[in-house]
Amino acid sequence: MSQLANVRIALIKDESGQALRNALLDRMPTPVPSPRYVLNIGMTETQIGIAITSSATITRQQLRDTLHAELFDTRGQQVLWKQDLSTTSGYNILDSQFSTLIGQQDAQQRNIDDLSQRLVDMLALFFDRAADEQRLPPPVVPPATPPSLSSEIFGR
Repeated sequence: MSQLANVRIALIKDESGQALRNALLDRMPTPVPSPRYVLNIGMTETQIGIAITSSATITRQQLRDTLHAELFDTRGQQVLWKQDLSTTSGYNILDSQFSTLIGQQDAQQRNIDDLSQRLVDMLALFFDRAADEQRLPPPVVPPATPPSLSSEIFGR
C-alpha cells in the first residue's frame, strides 16, 4: 500500500486553499480510515502588476501562490517533513471585465495544478527515501585504530 494513503490533508483556508486541497485529494490515493500522517498547508496568494502603460494603467498581472507544507506524524507527535513551494502565472487585464476574470481564474487553476502535482511528487519521494533508508544495511563502522599505531601517529 502506498504511504500516501496514510496522509490526511488538513483543511486549508481561503478559496484558493480549498481548491488546492481538492486538487491534492484528486491526485492522492483514497486515505485509509485512520491515517497516520496529517499534511498541514498554509497558502498565500499575491498579485503584482507587471505591465504598466505610460498612463499608469496595469495591462498584465502576475499571480504568485506560495505554500508552506508540513507532514505531521500523529504517532510520534512530530513534524517529519517541511517544504516551501511557490509558482507564478500571468494574465492580461483587458477592457472586458469578464475576459479579465476568466484569465485570472485560469492563472489560479494553473498555479493550483502545478503546486498540487509538485507537492504530491515531493511527498512520494519523501516516503520512497524513508523506505530506502529502512532497507539499507547498517553503516559499516571502521575498526578501531590499534593503540600502538595511534600512539605513534599522535604521540599519545
